[in-house]
Amino acid sequence: MRKNYIITVNGPGSSGKSSAALEVSKALGFAFLSTGNVYRSFAWALQKNGIQNYTKEKSIKIMDEYNFEYIGKSVFYNGKDIANDIGYEELALKTAQLAQKSWYREWINNNIISPFIKNKSIVIEGRGLVEVCPKPDIDFFLKSTIFARANRRLRQYKKRYGIHNVSLDTIYKQIQRRDDLDINRKLAPLKINEGTKIINNSMIKRIDTVKRMLNIIHRRFPELKIDWGVPGSYS
Repeated sequence: MRKNYIITVNGPGSSGKSSAALEVSKALGFAFLSTGNVYRSFAWALQKNGIQNYTKEKSIKIMDEYNFEYIGKSVFYNGKDIANDIGYEELALKTAQLAQKSWYREWINNNIISPFIKNKSIVIEGRGLVEVCPKPDIDFFLKSTIFARANRRLRQYKKRYGIHNVSLDTIYKQIQRRDDLDINRKLAPLKINEGTKIINNSMIKRIDTVKRMLNIIHRRFPELKIDWGVPGSYS
């Protein structure tokens, strides 16, 4: 067996890639990282310090002062899981704007993501991972219609965050705007690369998405041990 494997899971916002990628990592016994959580956590740190214009020098000085711990889908700061604090759509839009800035991407990639994924087998998910993983062993792209993603996000708002006063139309427009920023940015735009395995999960459950991913991995790397009891076991 090879020493390390890198599996990337790309896709637009609210395509279910984070939950599916986490289950795949659990089934394989691999490490896991949501780059979206990394990008959002530092955007949250900047907002917490009243930074709105996102100038390079002042922002990096603030970012240098923050230490986050990324475990699964949780993000810990000073011992508290702030995943819910960084999960709302407004912050995601701010993060998408920040992700267009080369200094922001470079700082995060060099200081957080690259050291995290070094010398380990890992499932890493995000939007535009070619900067940190130019040659993954398998690259997945999860795609869904905006309507399906907006409904998924609305359910998440109610169940995870207890937010009930947001409309489907508002979320739809926010996701549409974020897609535009991600697809059209100059640096590592969200796109389907050559050889990418595409899974449309607009009409299928997460358990089926995960099983499809694991079947593709098993066919490519039959030497890997897979815990087939994992899909569907995580909330």
